[in-house]
Amino acid sequence: MLSGARLGIFALFSVFLASNLQPVHAKSDHMTPPLLLQCPANAPDPAALCAALSAALEIVLQDAKSARHIRQSQISPTDSSQTAGADTLRLVLSDIRRDRISGHLTWQSGDGSLRTGPEVALDVMDTALSAKMYPRFARGLLQASPEIIKDLSD
Repeated sequence: MLSGARLGIFALFSVFLASNLQPVHAKSDHMTPPLLLQCPANAPDPAALCAALSAALEIVLQDAKSARHIRQSQISPTDSSQTAGADTLRLVLSDIRRDRISGHLTWQSGDGSLRTGPEVALDVMDTALSAKMYPRFARGLLQASPEIIKDLSD
């Protein structure tokens, strides 16, 4: 049986140990820098396009066991600047029509190297392009550039 002094020290040590475990976990999650996802503002329903790409990217990152979080932003299609020091994935659209959307991804890791993926297109027949088709386009963009995850995973 523990004496009063030993019991007090044991209780104090237990509280100290428990209080130190929680911040370490929260700190490690906080230290993982976000992945900046930049989407063009000139697409029909740009928020839906960015959400579709973000959702597809989230699945790929989870499959790669990455702890990265995605932060979305919309950009002007003429803005070619990159965010210095941040891992950035950008969707660049090259063609938007009633029945077609095409574009490619560019990505920049924290070291500053810029890479460009291949052109991917989604063509539709007998209907107009709609936001419900964006997830298929987003998956196609990521499947065409598998090296993205290697470059941008933590």
